[in-house]
Amino acid sequence: RDVLWDYSQAWAIGTEIHGAGIWPAEIERRAGIVKALQSEPPIPALNNPPEVITEPFTIMLWGITSEAVESWVAADDEGDGLRGMAGSPGVVEGIARVLRSPDELSQLQRGEILVTPVTAPSWAPVFGKISAAVTDIGGMMSHAAIVCREYGLPAVTGTGKASTKIKTGMKVRVDGNKGTVEIID
Repeated sequence: RDVLWDYSQAWAIGTEIHGAGIWPAEIERRAGIVKALQSEPPIPALNNPPEVITEPFTIMLWGITSEAVESWVAADDEGDGLRGMAGSPGVVEGIARVLRSPDELSQLQRGEILVTPVTAPSWAPVFGKISAAVTDIGGMMSHAAIVCREYGLPAVTGTGKASTKIKTGMKVRVDGNKGTVEIID
């Protein structure tokens, strides 16, 4: 918005465009902020979450249920397991690959279990390589759940913290029937 304002105002009043001297430093500053934010996983909730969640789209699309919120903000007493939504049926054991952005998709190896905060349509081509998907965010109608059902792959969505708790290279068991993920190794 600020760039467009700079250009349009300079054109409208016939002055020099100042952006070339300002924006490179600002872009570098903002890139540093994004990099710093990517190094720390987000907290599961800001302020006090509602006690009861009843809105259907919140539940179906994002996998945010009263029980999920309770689990996300509770102390980490789950041991080596995670609970989420049963997004697509099936049980698979394999090596996890934790990805945080589409820029990392090239790291994914055939047969690995994709663990990520959330997927998007641009991620669709990698579903032909993976053996299962686990997401922090998502419900029955999330992208990961729908595409996994199309490919016949197990999926557990809405775990809240899988991409933080699971590390690349760990062996995990994904149970898309029960909505559980167990860290085996």
